[in-house]
Amino acid sequence: MTIKKAFLELHTMLVANEDKKVKTIMPDLVEIMSAKGAGGGASSVHRGEDGSVLAIMDYYFKVWLPVEFVEYGAKANSASGLNTMCKLGTSLWTKQQREFKKGKETLLEDVAAGDVLPTEIQGKLDELEEARGYITAYPVPELVFTSTEDFDNADRETMVNALAEYEAYLAAEAAEAAADTE
Repeated sequence: MTIKKAFLELHTMLVANEDKKVKTIMPDLVEIMSAKGAGGGASSVHRGEDGSVLAIMDYYFKVWLPVEFVEYGAKANSASGLNTMCKLGTSLWTKQQREFKKGKETLLEDVAAGDVLPTEIQGKLDELEEARGYITAYPVPELVFTSTEDFDNADRETMVNALAEYEAYLAAEAAEAAADTE
């Protein structure tokens, strides 16, 4: 099933909150469904009272991520001034697109060589498409929010500590990898 781009955020919100009562998520749904002005802000951006961007509904991970702790690239022509995917999401998405393209090229070569029968092509294409559409979980669960309300109620110290633990883990992995190459 393909979801129209206009309904993607609404679909993501409903799937993430399917076990909640409508009245508890209605404010977020109204925000998503509200008409935007000609130069209006995007509903995928959560702003503070001062207008600063606090969190973004990440296009890759399909969750709200705080911009204070998650790195986003700049995008001059967007309402927030930031990309819709964090740098990690952009990297993962790009890798999936590259692997999909390479997989299709390999499939074509395999068909030409007779290694894959014409009746098997659609199944192989479906496998490639499934791999391209796979979304991994964001690696720091304490920075993941299913709604702006959850984000607003989050404990900042918990987020800071979780990010510090994750960065320490990455540093230890990098040191171990460097030691293995010596």
